Amino acid sequence: MRLKCIALVLVFLTLLPFTLKAQASGTVIQTNEETVVYDNRSGSLIQVGTLSAGQTFVVKKDYGANWWQIRWGNFDAFVNKRYTTIVSAKTYKNDIKLAVNVTNHITATGVTPIFDNTGSKLVQFATLSEGVKYPIYSKSGDWYGIAVNSRLGFVHKNFVEEEKNEDTTDRPTAPPVQNKPTTPPVQSSPNGFIEAKENAELYDFRRENKAMVIATLLKGQQLQVENAEDPTYVKVSWGKTFVNIEKSKVKFVNTPSYKNVGKDSAVKNEYFIPISGNIEIYDNSAGKLIPFAKLDLNRRYPILRKDGSWYVTTIGGREGYIHSSKIALDRGVPVLMYHHLLKKHELGRFTNVSTTMTDVQFANEMQYLKSKKYETVSIYELQQFMRNEITLPAYSIVLTFDDGLLSTREYAYPILKKHGFQATQFLITYRNEYSPEEQRFDYTDLQSLSIQDINNMRDVFSYESHTYNLHDIIGRTGKMLLVPYGEVVQDLKRSLAIIPEAKALAYPFGQYNTNIIYAAREAGFTMAFSTKLGYNNPFDDIYQIKRLSSDQKTTFAQYQKMVSPYAQ
Repeated sequence: MRLKCIALVLVFLTLLPFTLKAQASGTVIQTNEETVVYDNRSGSLIQVGTLSAGQTFVVKKDYGANWWQIRWGNFDAFVNKRYTTIVSAKTYKNDIKLAVNVTNHITATGVTPIFDNTGSKLVQFATLSEGVKYPIYSKSGDWYGIAVNSRLGFVHKNFVEEEKNEDTTDRPTAPPVQNKPTTPPVQSSPNGFIEAKENAELYDFRRENKAMVIATLLKGQQLQVENAEDPTYVKVSWGKTFVNIEKSKVKFVNTPSYKNVGKDSAVKNEYFIPISGNIEIYDNSAGKLIPFAKLDLNRRYPILRKDGSWYVTTIGGREGYIHSSKIALDRGVPVLMYHHLLKKHELGRFTNVSTTMTDVQFANEMQYLKSKKYETVSIYELQQFMRNEITLPAYSIVLTFDDGLLSTREYAYPILKKHGFQATQFLITYRNEYSPEEQRFDYTDLQSLSIQDINNMRDVFSYESHTYNLHDIIGRTGKMLLVPYGEVVQDLKRSLAIIPEAKALAYPFGQYNTNIIYAAREAGFTMAFSTKLGYNNPFDDIYQIKRLSSDQKTTFAQYQKMVSPYAQ
């Protein structure tokens, strides 16, 4: 079972500069909230588990401004400092002082709770992500003991599968408390209401290193509390997720002064984007409109319902009204598809070919995105967005290039780098594998990037698969649809030998069927891109991601409408 990629596909050295390494032996951290644990051995950030809120851990190393290194089973992993606080001492007693070599493992069949058993009851202090393989330290009855950063934890057999290579020697550890719940603890019940002592921002922390202000609760206004256990933030509902507000900016009250209670979980999979300077939402339960929060112009807000000329959303269990003239309906995240770039005098046989555009047109389009403050997001953030795991700014866009052509080195790369944009290349890896390392650009030909070119542009491009050698068309049918299923899977896996970090596939010529989707999944791809026109929203099919394209006949006005997050 493959692990779930989280956040950006990054060259991790940019996040964890070795020049900033410093030993942090003995440093104890406490998690302010549930904190993701990342594995970086593949060169990508992969979630392998979480540390529960309020728990303490002794870190292995300090990696500069952003990261702590901890020990996760038999490898080093990382947690973001932003979610932790340094404390004077650890709070647990179940240390594992003896390092042991084990070859038996468990694999988590779902999100798996890890418990501390040293008190009078089981206390969850971490989780394993689905699919994570983890070495067994000990076994006692229905419980497996595992070493989590030199802390002994127990997982129940119902959540894992055991893989035996040889006998694991039991260690003299106390077994878990019997007859206790084996499921993760239920989130604490709401703890009354909060009232803002001053205008207070509501934050969404789910995007890695990119805290987003979702709204501002106005002074004197109230919301219902979802969870108040964190020492720094109070958690309140926002649609089907949560946002956080600083405790120092609010006070707790027992009963609310408002009456317009809204059920956050009842929102639809529809969103609006504020487009007016006056972006307050109103309470209407007192016979007049009273603003209680201010929205952000670059955010998407879930729709509870429409009431005449007003749209209703919810924050913290409270309904908010905004007039339809102040908003536009969200279309979703656009994914742009490009192929080949040439200067106007180089077009020749590529004149009016839909997959080719001029470098000037591309430069103008990128300059427009920059001027309007669009954020180019990675395909993995798009995947998280479509799974409703994160929200993205309204002015987000994904840039993709099919075929891995050398013209992208000549014309796309410098423009993207100038603007600080990121993009994805879908490679036909057979062609890249056999492209000469030092090749001069010939505008009369369709040349492919070499492996050297690919590596030289990783500061701008991430690389995914366009198959190894199935990008051919016979008549009007793509070769991928004509070869046996097993050969498709074999070809896709072969492409991963060239770009092992790849998790996404672009269907050649946009042609695919159900069997091709199954083959992509079997090969290990977690998402796939089509050429179907449209925008992408939460809960859409991540194996049928829609894209838009601009060509030589696209006017600048048409392009502006195309990339807008709402219809104009």
